[in-house]
Amino acid sequence: MNVHLYPSNFTNESRILRIVESLRAHQVFDEILIVAVGRADLLEDEVVAPGVRLVRLDPTFGRSLKSWCGRVIKRLGWYVAVLRLLRRLRCECINCHSLSVLPIGVLVRHWSGCRLVYDTHELETETVSSRGLRRLLARFSERLLIGQCDAVSVVNHSIAEWYRARYHLSAVWIVRNKPRTATGEVRPTGLLQRAIGLKNRPECLLYLYQGFLTTGRGVRMLLEVFAQMGEPRHLVLMGYGDLEPLVRQAAATYSNIHFLPAVPPHRVMEYTVDADVGLALIENVCLNYFYCLPNKIFEYAMCGVPSLVSDFPEMAKFVDESGFGWKVLPDSASLKARISALGQQEITGKKKHIRSSKVRYGWEAEEAQLLDMYAHLGLRSASAAKAGEFS
Repeated sequence: MNVHLYPSNFTNESRILRIVESLRAHQVFDEILIVAVGRADLLEDEVVAPGVRLVRLDPTFGRSLKSWCGRVIKRLGWYVAVLRLLRRLRCECINCHSLSVLPIGVLVRHWSGCRLVYDTHELETETVSSRGLRRLLARFSERLLIGQCDAVSVVNHSIAEWYRARYHLSAVWIVRNKPRTATGEVRPTGLLQRAIGLKNRPECLLYLYQGFLTTGRGVRMLLEVFAQMGEPRHLVLMGYGDLEPLVRQAAATYSNIHFLPAVPPHRVMEYTVDADVGLALIENVCLNYFYCLPNKIFEYAMCGVPSLVSDFPEMAKFVDESGFGWKVLPDSASLKARISALGQQEITGKKKHIRSSKVRYGWEAEEAQLLDMYAHLGLRSASAAKAGEFS
């Protein structure tokens, strides 16, 4: 059995689902278990894909505690619940998708002899929320435990180089966070225009931001710039987060700024395909953001939509190599100048280039890297092994 640990309620963890579906499809494991955090309105036990089971556990103690100290006790109670579950299972490989669950993975590895994979989704010790004592503890625990891992997987080359240099790791596997390639051509739906009331307005240029509405994602900067620009350039912010009230206020004030609530993941591309330019203007507020490669720029590309991205290492490399967009310094003056210079003809040219390109930036290429990592660990399912004996 392969176990994946992630300390969330697991309501929209698309990366983990892509990973486990690939592992099952290629018979690396016969059974896969995802262990997450319980919530009253969610199922405790469900099958999320063939051969893939999801279990949401409640903490064994501290459930009703609300204070900061109480949340820590509650998390410890969840750890105990996870360990009790794993003691009853025969685990062949355990995947830790967060630094916070890596201690559990190390414990399980020691008592069961299973393989341990640290699949970090970001540069966890260098995030916006990791500061002061919290950052010191995170750095200490990662340095202490990462040497116990049989494999470390990260989401891009810059983060891989950081891990190699920081911990002197000989091998770090890169599995980028790309969506699955759409089947067939993604065609305009008109949903985005209708949702913001711009149907039959071909002269308007739609700049789309999708994702969390929070600090560090360029949301305030976008509102400031588009508030000064007016027609025909329209800004659409589709998502949720703590800056939603600010976005709603701007949308009520300026006719070219629009807010849309987040849509289900499987419907995002139906709206994205109608945009003229996709936005990924991350701010340099932490090293994790500076090195990031958001999956939204791959979603934009799949929809034939060029991206306007921050001139940071990974995003700039994507734009330079593919020609699928533009890069800009993430400050108001540079952004306003770049958008002012972009006209309908240049945008249309980029769209044609994306649609005519033979390069596809989907999950399939990353899946090959994922399978190589497990092959390097000597892991394959009993059925695949049996097939190999007779080949």
